[in-house]
Amino acid sequence: MRPEELTGKKILYGCLDWGNGHIARSVPLILQLQSQGNHVFFMGSPDQHAVLLHYGFTGTFKELPPTGFQFKGDGNFLFEALRNARIVRKAMQRDYERVNAYAQTVQPDLIISDHRYGIRSETVPSVFVTHQVQLPSGTNTLARLIHRKWMERFDTTWIMDDEQKRLAGQLSKSVPGNQYIGHYSRFQGVESKTIPGSIVAIISGPEPYAEQLFGEMVKAANVSEKEWTIICPKAYAAATGLKKGTIISNDWKLADEAIAAAEYVVSRNGYTTLMDLAVLQKKAVLVPTPGQPEQYYLAKLHSNHPLWKIVPEKMAAATPLNDFLLA
Repeated sequence: MRPEELTGKKILYGCLDWGNGHIARSVPLILQLQSQGNHVFFMGSPDQHAVLLHYGFTGTFKELPPTGFQFKGDGNFLFEALRNARIVRKAMQRDYERVNAYAQTVQPDLIISDHRYGIRSETVPSVFVTHQVQLPSGTNTLARLIHRKWMERFDTTWIMDDEQKRLAGQLSKSVPGNQYIGHYSRFQGVESKTIPGSIVAIISGPEPYAEQLFGEMVKAANVSEKEWTIICPKAYAAATGLKKGTIISNDWKLADEAIAAAEYVVSRNGYTTLMDLAVLQKKAVLVPTPGQPEQYYLAKLHSNHPLWKIVPEKMAAATPLNDFLLA
């Protein structure tokens, strides 16, 4: 069973609410399912629903409370994970109960979860969507075992990667029963017309790491001679102290247009962003989230990429981002 094989089905879909990466990559998959005559019942936050509506979602929405991750922003993801372990377990159980209660009402033929472990059922075939079949080296052994155990509760796993040219490297190394479904980006089929000298900074990820990146982007924009657009959450839209001419945007349509036209994209190197950059063939400066093993692994994996420059963690604070842009 692959996405393109699904027609005329009722599909219950939900995704992780860690930043916007999961909802962003779910957009093209949900629209594909919708275009094939399936009715999608989306369970998630009103903000996620608003994103889907922007891209033409016509299915049914049911609110699902947020997972409730809480981060200190100290860059120690082992302790961040331990601090959130209890929250995650409670959220999983709550998700599971609400999803199954809703499933009794709408009677879906299939449940699809983009890396949200509680969105599944024992009675309805359930698919787990991820690029991380394997957690990166350096991850706590217990976390690896738990991740594998929770994945195995699903009937199958769809891997958002290309089997022959794996963008996620060892993270997406498959196990029997899993299926590669290729890369998904809302920029697929979009014409990319680059405006020379334009830079787009994308603020993403959980707080307070997003706020930390925003601060660095403002500093870089203020000393740059180039034209900057900073795409960020609504909370930063009224930021002050910006150089005249710098654009702040939290509108998805304007953001997509700016990214497609950018000469350089500056952002975290989350996997959804890498898929977008690969599709658009964009130059990028990538700043891994401090302490996050997955992004460290992806940064090392793509350190010799011809279009992407990785900002090493130890240099990120001391070296102006503009040095990387001009190098």
